Amino acid sequence: MAGKQIATKLVFGAMLAVVMGWCATLSAQQADQLAPGPLTSQDYLKLMEQANAAAGIQPSGGNFPGAKARPRGSLETPPPVASPQQQFAPVSPSAGQIRPDAVQPLAPVPTASIPTASIPTASIPTASIPTAAIPTAAMPSPVQSFEPQASRLPTARALPPSQPWTGPHWVGRYATVGLRRPGDESYTLSQAGQLGTLGSDLANQITIGYLTNPIDCYEFSYLGSLNWNRGLDSTGPVNSSVSSNDPQWLAPFQDADLHQQKHSAGYRQYDLNRRWLTDDIGNSSLGLRMIDYSEQYGFRSVRGTQEGLYRIDTSNLLVGMASGMELWRPISQRLAVGGAIDGGLYANFADASIDARTSGGKRAFAGDEDLSLAASFGVHLRTRYQLRSWAGLYGGYRWMVLSGLATVDDQAPVPLSDNISLSTSSDATILFHGFDVGLELKF
Repeated sequence: MAGKQIATKLVFGAMLAVVMGWCATLSAQQADQLAPGPLTSQDYLKLMEQANAAAGIQPSGGNFPGAKARPRGSLETPPPVASPQQQFAPVSPSAGQIRPDAVQPLAPVPTASIPTASIPTASIPTASIPTAAIPTAAMPSPVQSFEPQASRLPTARALPPSQPWTGPHWVGRYATVGLRRPGDESYTLSQAGQLGTLGSDLANQITIGYLTNPIDCYEFSYLGSLNWNRGLDSTGPVNSSVSSNDPQWLAPFQDADLHQQKHSAGYRQYDLNRRWLTDDIGNSSLGLRMIDYSEQYGFRSVRGTQEGLYRIDTSNLLVGMASGMELWRPISQRLAVGGAIDGGLYANFADASIDARTSGGKRAFAGDEDLSLAASFGVHLRTRYQLRSWAGLYGGYRWMVLSGLATVDDQAPVPLSDNISLSTSSDATILFHGFDVGLELKF
């Protein structure tokens, strides 16, 4: 009777091991499947790496001295397939453990040779049956496939031994940029009408970068020259908004036969950045930026043989630090859409001047310099299409707010006299916006 109980327990244990191994196999298979739900940032990273691989672009990270670790969630590579001998190699069980695939079949116990009726149960102590005397048993189990299934779990990309970076070292970008300079539409010194908008202008943006590895890039960028112009000619008789306590100053500007107004603005930008690239999914930059923005306004008034001129000039030289970040989402193996934001904080070396004169010999001049704080914030929506592994097209629309500027209309009106004074005001804020389209090369 005791032998039957022992044999029953062993068979039950073997069946339990089979069931547990089958559950573990299902668990290992499920771990290799994608989790349901929306795509995560890691899934986007894998998609972009697949797109880059199809386009022949080498992924970031890796096999060169000083390389940074690959981003978390980057594309895995399948592990090498194990041979059949390795898949089903016997494993030695540790002490106190029984592996179903390492035991031998249980030899049947001849129950007929043990007369259970003639031997009382109490006379057979359980401790007198040594465990080593009972051969272990197990049924052949399909859990032998558990080890290969477990090896299918995602693993990090294996990298070759460290070697110098031999990929492309230079990055070049050229873009045509069209920016609009709105604001100040109501500005005028003539009572005949307003100047209107400054409109839009086209400029070039050129960027040259050097890649020390696939992640770190040092680049110089130049945007310019943007020039906006507007003007207005008005015939008289017409009066102006020029004020003075001296009638000799007012004579050429009041009841005039002709008023001519011209307003222009110019913009240039220089950047020296260090850019961090992460598989073209999330890129960031930090560096120095210099912005040169200036305005000039001229007013000419003619009354018979008398002529009066009035001119205002402002200039801003912004020097400071700027930082940015851009994110991309792949749409296909070649097409991606994304957005970028950037901001900067600058010291603004601003100055303004007023120069007035008449044909009667009157002349007045005043100038002033000011050091103030300025800031910028920009948003850029972009689309990119990869032509080759070394060439791609991009384009988009951008907005940029620049505050802390000295502009023409921001200066307080100064009554004309032989001795005038001026205090530069640099409190203006301008919104620039427009499109860009360009080509990027890696070589």
